[in-house]
Order: sequence, then structure tokens, then C-alpha cells
Amino acid sequence: MSTLLVWAAVTAWGAMGVYVMVADLRSGRIPRRAVWPAGAAVAVLLGGAAALAGDPARFGWAVGAATAIALALELAYRRWPDRMGFGDVRLIVVNSLLAGWWGPAWALWALMAGALAQWPAAVAALVRHGRSARVRWAPGLVTGTAAVVAWRLWADGALPS
Repeated sequence: MSTLLVWAAVTAWGAMGVYVMVADLRSGRIPRRAVWPAGAAVAVLLGGAAALAGDPARFGWAVGAATAIALALELAYRRWPDRMGFGDVRLIVVNSLLAGWWGPAWALWALMAGALAQWPAAVAALVRHGRSARVRWAPGLVTGTAAVVAWRLWADGALPS
């Protein structure tokens, strides 16, 4: 049952990821009405999986990783609000919650993979538009997190030991 809850969390996150990628590419906005409900669903499902598996520390890791990244990005957003939209911050927090299920370091790996996945588009936008370029980060952030989550599912499974 715990494994099914983890897969349900991955599915909820995946549906949100597809939606926010399309929304970001179309309008340049990551809708709050998609990110927070999906994040709540991921949190409830992972919390249930941790409780059923008798491993509450695993859920603590996920929440701790997401909280640490949220605080760091909140500071960055407040310092440079013109460099990053708050939708990106919300998306990264939910991504970190999911990837953090496999350990706190994996939340950082997901963020790094997302940045690397979007780098070619960011460089192209910078070349075309100069320093005023706007980069749509959701596709890369979702793709990078999906790659990290797929790797962890393949390497350790839904409930790593």
C-alpha cells in the first residue's frame, strides 16, 4: 500500500508538471492554483506512505529538504525579484518535496538537473534578447525533477531501504 501511495504522489506531481509546463510556455506564468493543490496532494500521499511503512523520518527528510530550499529561494526572490518569478519558487518547492523523499540531497540534484535541462533555452534567449531576456523555467525544472525521480525509482524503488 505504501508503494502505491508513493506512485500516486509521483502521478499527481507529473500531472501538475505537464500542466505548468504548458501554462508557462503559453503565458509565461506558473499558476498557483495548480502548484499548491498538487503539492498538498504530494505531501499527504508521501506522509501516508511514510506512516504505513513505519518510516516517518523519510517524510521528515522530504519536508526538511523542501523547507530548506523554500527558505533559500524566498531570500533569493526577495533580493532579486526581477530575476525569478514566484511561480518558479513554488514549483521548485513541490519538486523538492517529491525528490526529497529519497533523501535531502536528491532535492538539490533535482534543482540542478532542472537548471541544466533549461540551460540551452536560457542561453538562446540571452543571445537573442540580451540581459532583458525572460526564460520560461518550468519545462526544465519539471524535466530535471522527472529525470531524478525516474532514476531514484529505478535505482531504489518507491520505498528505499
